[in-house]
Amino acid sequence: MKLYQSLTKSKSTKFAGQATGYKLSTTLDKPLNYDPTILYQYLDTVLKPGSRHDENNLRYVTDPGYIGENFNYQSVPFTSHMTEFDEKMAFARKLVADLNRHLSVNIKPEDETIELVFVD
Repeated sequence: MKLYQSLTKSKSTKFAGQATGYKLSTTLDKPLNYDPTILYQYLDTVLKPGSRHDENNLRYVTDPGYIGENFNYQSVPFTSHMTEFDEKMAFARKLVADLNRHLSVNIKPEDETIELVFVD
């Protein structure tokens, strides 16, 4: 599964890790470009939590050029300062790299933990 798919799996209408009481843990060799909270906020602006993937425009998670041209950079605090094209495209490329990493997801209800185990 890809990271964006795991982050959009829902518990009610919240993104994974935002569900009350659940902790998010990650196991990875190569660090992410962005903190998962930034990835959540981005996904929250472009995808609907709890929806099927065919109900969303997945170009917002797979296509840096599309993100660069169509994402409202003023909509979230971590990109609102970006005004230069090169800066926006660098963000989009790193974002797509993070969101498309492969991983497995382990949900441990007894510990109220969601484990993201990256396989790359």
